[in-house]
Amino acid sequence: MKYFQKNKIIAPELFRKITDIRVKKPDKVVKIARKRKKSKQFASSGNINIVAADHPARGSVSVGDEPFAMADRHELLARLVYVLRSKWVDGLLGSMDLLEELLIIHSLMEKEGYGFLDEKLMIASMNRGGHPGAVWELNDPVTGADVETCKAMNLDAVKMLLRVDMNAEDSLKTLLACAEGVRGASNEGIPIILEPLPVKKVDGRYVVVKDADMLIELVSITSALGTTSRYTWLKLPFVEEFERVAGSTTLPIVILGGERSPDIRELLSELSKALNSGHQVRGAMYGRNVLFPSSADSLKLSEAIGRLVHRESNLEEILQTLNVEQQI
Repeated sequence: MKYFQKNKIIAPELFRKITDIRVKKPDKVVKIARKRKKSKQFASSGNINIVAADHPARGSVSVGDEPFAMADRHELLARLVYVLRSKWVDGLLGSMDLLEELLIIHSLMEKEGYGFLDEKLMIASMNRGGHPGAVWELNDPVTGADVETCKAMNLDAVKMLLRVDMNAEDSLKTLLACAEGVRGASNEGIPIILEPLPVKKVDGRYVVVKDADMLIELVSITSALGTTSRYTWLKLPFVEEFERVAGSTTLPIVILGGERSPDIRELLSELSKALNSGHQVRGAMYGRNVLFPSSADSLKLSEAIGRLVHRESNLEEILQTLNVEQQI
């Protein structure tokens, strides 16, 4: 979406109203949130296609070779509104500031008949403190929303990231924070999505280790966190032999998107393989790949993912619709 025009989705005067409301009526967003028509059940169809946009809250605003692609808030909000209008996109994941901004925009657009958040899943990101490159990076405490806020704001679920390096003591602190998050969410009957990722340090930067054995071990640990697993979902990267990973748990799984892929065919192929790896795989949670795709329209790509997730189309049909060369 190189030529995406944010002003056509969110007019500049509407974007300015967000700050006006923050200044003059800061509590208005609470009323908007409580008024929003919430989905009757989390994952009512059994599968979910969620757009992830909680990256900026950790200072991660780069996309590919563009270091500040996600730093333009008007642009980011416009891209979210663009895809959230689709029936194939079930909701979004974001930090509270972002969710509040979207709620304000929803309310303003709703007056014109263009509201877009009713019956969408709104998921709050809880721990955003493990900033990339920081000396405490793997100590990732709850610096965002808590479960009580989620309930008060009529939100649908919460999410926590759990990066684990067995050689780093800070990973234990994050493990404890996630366990507490599970306890809090389960006490309120709110779904919590945990994202366990085995990582290692390469050239001073933590990278995800895409190894089935290591992921299985971490999935087993994560599934047992807290006082109950009744409300726990897992967000996992696709790896080779993913059927073994899926088979290591009965918890529902969504597939994460990771860094932006330059190959749309490969992106969709991996998702299709993941969805067919086991009945536990129930959806996708992609961010940069659908908001800032390298070679496709955001809406068309997010809808393609939604059709795959909801089993409405197979991979071959999706590739033909997107005019993507099939080389699988």
